[in-house]
Amino acid sequence: MSQLKLKVKKAVKVLPRTKERGYTARIVTNGTADFDDIVEDASSNTTMHRAELRMAIELCMDSVAKALKQGLIVDLGPLGKIYPSCSSGWFERKDDLTLGSVRPQLYFRAGDDVEQAVRQARLVWVRDNGDEEEEGDET
Repeated sequence: MSQLKLKVKKAVKVLPRTKERGYTARIVTNGTADFDDIVEDASSNTTMHRAELRMAIELCMDSVAKALKQGLIVDLGPLGKIYPSCSSGWFERKDDLTLGSVRPQLYFRAGDDVEQAVRQARLVWVRDNGDEEEEGDET
C-alpha cells in the first residue's frame, strides 16, 4: 500500500485571548469521497452489486445509530470506535454546571491501521496557488 501524502499550508490564526496574529498548519484535502464513490469502489472486483453493498452499509449504519441511542460504544473493527461524548466547559462551582451548558457530541477513535496511515503520512507544503513546494523543507 502506498504512503499517504498530506498537503499542508500555513494559515493565519488569531489567538482569542491575546488577539495576537500568527500562523498554524492546515491540511489541504483533495476533495471528498462521497458515499456513492465509496460504494462504487468497494463493490468493484466482487460479485456484489453496488446496490446490495449500499443497502448493507445503510443497514449497518442503522445498527450503529441504534447502539449509540442505547448509550453503547460502537466498535467498527479495524475502522475504529464511535463513542457518545459531551463537552461543557469548566465551572468553579458544582452547582454552576447545568444540563443547559452540556453539549452532546460524538467521539471517533480510529483503529490502529487507520491511525498509523495518517500518523506516518509524508507532509509537503503547498503554496497558496496549490503547487507543492520542496518536500525537504523542515523549517
